[in-house]
Amino acid sequence: MKRNLLLIGLVLGLALLSACGREQSEPTPTAGAEPTEEQVITLEFWYALSGKTGEAVEALVEQFNASHPNIHVNATYQGSYGEIMGKVWNAIYAEQTLPQVAHLGGAPLLGKTGAIVPITDFTEGANGIDRSQIYDAFWEYNSAGGQIWSMPFNNSVPVLYYNRDLFAAAGLDPDRPPTTWDEVIEYGQALTQDTDGNGEVDQWGFNTHRDTHWYISAMFLENGAQIVNEEQTEVLYNSPEAVEMLQLWGDMVNKYQIMPPAQHKEAKGDFLAGKLGMLLRSCAGIPSAAEEVTFDLGVAPIPAIAGRDPVEPVGGGSLVIFRSDDQAILDAAWEFVKFMTSPDGSLHLSTHSGYVPIYKDALEWPDLQVYLEEHPLQRVPIEALQYSYAIPVFPALGTSDGALRQAVEKVELGAATPQEALDEAKAVVDKNIAEQQ
Repeated sequence: MKRNLLLIGLVLGLALLSACGREQSEPTPTAGAEPTEEQVITLEFWYALSGKTGEAVEALVEQFNASHPNIHVNATYQGSYGEIMGKVWNAIYAEQTLPQVAHLGGAPLLGKTGAIVPITDFTEGANGIDRSQIYDAFWEYNSAGGQIWSMPFNNSVPVLYYNRDLFAAAGLDPDRPPTTWDEVIEYGQALTQDTDGNGEVDQWGFNTHRDTHWYISAMFLENGAQIVNEEQTEVLYNSPEAVEMLQLWGDMVNKYQIMPPAQHKEAKGDFLAGKLGMLLRSCAGIPSAAEEVTFDLGVAPIPAIAGRDPVEPVGGGSLVIFRSDDQAILDAAWEFVKFMTSPDGSLHLSTHSGYVPIYKDALEWPDLQVYLEEHPLQRVPIEALQYSYAIPVFPALGTSDGALRQAVEKVELGAATPQEALDEAKAVVDKNIAEQQ
């Protein structure tokens, strides 16, 4: 029963988890005789990115295969984060064949199954890497139970998209986006309008994408609230600090009326259609938004509480290596993961998607500097990584995300006070935690 509860909670939650100063170069295949079929190690790799970002992943795999004649990787798209995690869990518990490497959201939660190898077994080895070159938040995002289980790969942070044309029309300075939640309200009031005079708002000032748990968690953290206790036996977001931020969220809907109630699924479409002034959304969507909009697009870091630093919670996916009795397979799998997450690999992915490079010195890379000259909006999330933070990964995280989304909706619709909504969320999540122990 506990196993089934864990599987269901993870799959539902992970469906929405939805972030080297050297030139980028194409690897050169090793010279010499072609290896025989018996000498080639074949790896199966499951990944969860589609569209242009999926093509970027496939290109990296092709580069790896071309430069490693003794290893061949078969890359297979397996659906969304939730879908691929569901397949992995089913394979683990049905004792079916697993790939050697997989790309997952919430990857550290597999650690307790014994199915994956801690990534530190490889990073600290003779063929390891200098982990200090990568932001600490990315390692924390890949940790559970005090162990780093997975390798950072495609990561994102929330950013504020805004319509520069609507800013100018409302008398706002497009070069000065809001930096605090008070300014979001101020700007939102100027942007919220009844443009056709029929008595109904048809241009809203502010909204968020549908993963509201991610954004309200950032607001909690900015105000000093905690998500879960150190022992991970209970969530702590019904504290006064958290309640204050959910009250602010509710006030943006019901008091200041700059955000429509329970319309987060429509928010992206409204923004792209020019009917929404500001949208809080993952930076992964920057390239597609830049292509789709017909107005002058702006991007800014997530707003903060006045006088405090912002908090940029990390999202995205990671790479895991599954256990094998064959050390040669494990070594080959690490060689592949190391290649995909190297500075060159991170550069390739970040210049072919909206995901951020995982390395601290990325802004010093010449090729990235050239890219950012042509795509300046994507500099914003990279610079925001100085405020990156990893929400703790705990077994009831999927349940927690869902409970927070429900709490947000209840407050927006006036069905509960912020305290009532968060008390209810805590009760649901704490029960789920207890059932899994």
